[in-house]
Amino acid sequence: MTRRERTSLFLLWFFLGFLPLLVRPLWEPDEGRYAEIPREMLATGDWLTPHLNGVLYFEKPPLQYWLSALSMKLFGLNAAAARLPLALASGLMIWAAWRLAKRLGAREPLWAPFMAATGLLAFLVGQFLTLDALFSAFLVAAIAAFVEAVALRREGSPALAWTLLSFLLLAGAMLTKGLAEVVLTGGILLFSMAFAWKDRDLCRAVVRTALDPFGWLLYLALVVPWFWAVNRVNPGHAQFFFIHEHFTRYLTHAHARQGSNNWLLDKLYFVGILAVGLLPWLSATVVGLRRSWTFLQGRGPQGRDQLARWTVGITALAFLWPLVFFSVSGSKLPPYILPVLVPLAALACAFEREGEEGLALRRMGRELMVLGGLFLLTTALFRKDLGGLGWMLALGAGFVGLGVWAHWPKGLTAPRLKAALGAALWLLVLATQAAAGPGKSVADLVRRGPVNAQWISYGTYFQGLPFYARSRVVVVAGTGELEYGRDRLPDAERWFSEEPAALGNLADRLKAEDPARPVLVLAKAASWKQLDAGERDRWEEVARNPAAVVARRK
Repeated sequence: MTRRERTSLFLLWFFLGFLPLLVRPLWEPDEGRYAEIPREMLATGDWLTPHLNGVLYFEKPPLQYWLSALSMKLFGLNAAAARLPLALASGLMIWAAWRLAKRLGAREPLWAPFMAATGLLAFLVGQFLTLDALFSAFLVAAIAAFVEAVALRREGSPALAWTLLSFLLLAGAMLTKGLAEVVLTGGILLFSMAFAWKDRDLCRAVVRTALDPFGWLLYLALVVPWFWAVNRVNPGHAQFFFIHEHFTRYLTHAHARQGSNNWLLDKLYFVGILAVGLLPWLSATVVGLRRSWTFLQGRGPQGRDQLARWTVGITALAFLWPLVFFSVSGSKLPPYILPVLVPLAALACAFEREGEEGLALRRMGRELMVLGGLFLLTTALFRKDLGGLGWMLALGAGFVGLGVWAHWPKGLTAPRLKAALGAALWLLVLATQAAAGPGKSVADLVRRGPVNAQWISYGTYFQGLPFYARSRVVVVAGTGELEYGRDRLPDAERWFSEEPAALGNLADRLKAEDPARPVLVLAKAASWKQLDAGERDRWEEVARNPAAVVARRK
């Protein structure tokens, strides 16, 4: 890696992968959940068994929780510290895109990480504290390291370091999100053999790398201890985690996360997500895929290079197999498809031809104008529900203006384009916070209550409430995903009730148990409105936002 490449990759990571993590409070529901679990690890000292609001929470492995907990231990209990693992995810994703594009022979491999980091879906998911960004980063970085190991083995050079790095990253993916790593990498590697079998040395290199005993020893040494220990301390963890959270979720609609109730639309869900999420690089991606297909058919002077053909093949499969796998699944959310974005960027960059820069720029300009138009249309349709109207108008106008400049690129150089698109994405961060942030975060509402307050979450479980209150909360009519842990509590009725009418009695009980501590409720706005008028009169409203109400028991 040259000094220029290091500088470019660092600046991309720092301004678009790190700094945006520092500017927002936690948004409901995911960010609150994935910040509260590590906060409870710090509070209880139990780093083995994940807990959420004091109950067992076995839906995911612990690696990102550990990283967030370490970050909060170092930098304090705040949203930025909780999100810091996303900076690692961004760095790995940027490195993997550059490495794959370089191995694929791209003329300008630095464009691949820029494309991967600035596509709409990748940028947005990279700012929100979920597990998908880190999982995807581990996965694509492992594939990039695996490709390097195979290439070196094929050439007769030592490849142990790259092999061990690949297995280390795969262990990170397994400890972040579980068995999806095994299915995705296994499928990609297995199907890639179709592009290697004609070359005996290449085929042997792929198999030896995949079955490397030192790699597997490292992988098992990292992965097995936690799964063994947590199931030993909490019998039943393995059944819930491996069966319910993987097979049941994948094969059924148990979590009501299908893309659509229409079968065809459900299976095409991620095609639609990518059609928007790849902007402003959609056309470049389509061109890259089409040329990859031509290359894999053996056309062109390089089509007979078996190592190059396998490298293109495994990169294409790193897009195609996750797309098929997640499209078939009964559970779908937009971030699930994140692993395909780096391979797509690498292929698009690798197959761009010299002299096409002007045409590619005009295509990008049209996509930027479409993106700006979508922001303006969203603002017009939802103007009554959105705050920050000026921010949203500026956001739409900014993308349209950048699109016009890219389409008629007078004075537009590559550095200017990168800086302008980075500025537009920063405007996206600020505009979304101004427009949707007040209704998506409970931080300001919770801070309106006394530090020693006893809290009730009513109508739903507000994931950020215990994080900002720094204490466990009572949940009324909102148990949801806490059901598994609740059912294993010896005093479940002390902390949970699914009866909305129980709100008053629970509040009075809390007040009687500790009169010195006020009792506050954070209620879903719709549930508060439906509450009996007589019961509502026994509360003093303290604050509200578009989604929730805070009230104090009189």
